[in-house]
Amino acid sequence: MASLKRNLILVVLAWLPALGFADALPEGPHLVVSAEGEVEAAPDIAMLSLQVSETRDTAEAAKQEVDGRTQRVLNAAKEQGIADENIRASQIRVYPDYEWDDGKRLLRGQRVERSIELKLTDLSRYGALLDSLVLAGITEIGSVNLAISNRDELVEQALQQAIAKATAKAEVLAEGFGRKVAGVYHVDETGGAVVVAERAHLMMDAKAGAQAPVLFGKQSVTANLKVVFLLK
Repeated sequence: MASLKRNLILVVLAWLPALGFADALPEGPHLVVSAEGEVEAAPDIAMLSLQVSETRDTAEAAKQEVDGRTQRVLNAAKEQGIADENIRASQIRVYPDYEWDDGKRLLRGQRVERSIELKLTDLSRYGALLDSLVLAGITEIGSVNLAISNRDELVEQALQQAIAKATAKAEVLAEGFGRKVAGVYHVDETGGAVVVAERAHLMMDAKAGAQAPVLFGKQSVTANLKVVFLLK
């Protein structure tokens, strides 16, 4: 029994073969634990994808309308404090615009579209920006994506949490088997992940404008570790 205990190798890890983790295991007594750290933070950046479009009898007339509204949109963005480097306007798209009537395809005219992307770094201006963009003549808000400017710092905090949890778990497991943790043999870290928690609310409020409450919610930054600990 004593000989069996001395040769005991503890392996605590789900999905080990699938992850190809076996090559990282030592020959001597060890255990493998997984842990996750998580930090929540409010987003402070919004990326808006907009579209300006128009259908007229001729492409020239549609383009003239789109050009005018695009310029008003750009002016509105700058008035709300968005710097030139945070504004991107795509090339113009021109194509025939058809509709169906009683099974027949009819030409409505020539459609011109232009996409605009804005990066807002002051979310207190979000509602006012939306109102300004609507007045300027945007046709559609395609999407609004939230981000955190200090994401790298938050990932580091999440990693520290994961390290502490992995170490604590390893010490408890080792003690339970009459062993002690002798050190770290290998660490497998699978980055930080950002999860947007309130995007659905934000999209709904984006169409309502500044008069509706804007719910930015929080984002969750996670870090996952799998650690091989040596035992003594």
